[in-house]
Amino acid sequence: MTDWEEQIALVVTARKEEMEADLVLARKQRDRAAGSLHEAESRVAFFEHMLALADESDAPPEPTEKLTLHEAMKRVLTTAPQRMMRAADLAETINRQRLYRMQDGRPVEKQQVHARVGHYPDLFGREGTFIKLVCPPGPCTAWKNPLGP
Repeated sequence: MTDWEEQIALVVTARKEEMEADLVLARKQRDRAAGSLHEAESRVAFFEHMLALADESDAPPEPTEKLTLHEAMKRVLTTAPQRMMRAADLAETINRQRLYRMQDGRPVEKQQVHARVGHYPDLFGREGTFIKLVCPPGPCTAWKNPLGP
């Protein structure tokens, strides 16, 4: 045992009953907190479930047409202010309007939106943290991208 460990052991020995009482109180506090945490987690799960039910009943009907992700992005950006949005907001809007789902049924993620911007430079560009629709309204075909080749 090192010198400082011996000194600590002497202090603990002198205050052992006081420290044991503090340990009992700390354990009781921990147990009460764990019970409160469990109760709070149960309430959170209940309210999340209730809100999800409401979201499902308010959700727009399934689209009659099957859009690709870049078509869904184009549709949303056409109505966005200055025809641009952040990728996370764009993905969230596409999911909320149920314009596109991945093949396995999962909602669109912002990484997929970023990937499509790179694959379709004639349709989309980047402006800072925003994704911008760069083609004019309409079919967006046979149009030169002003951001580059």
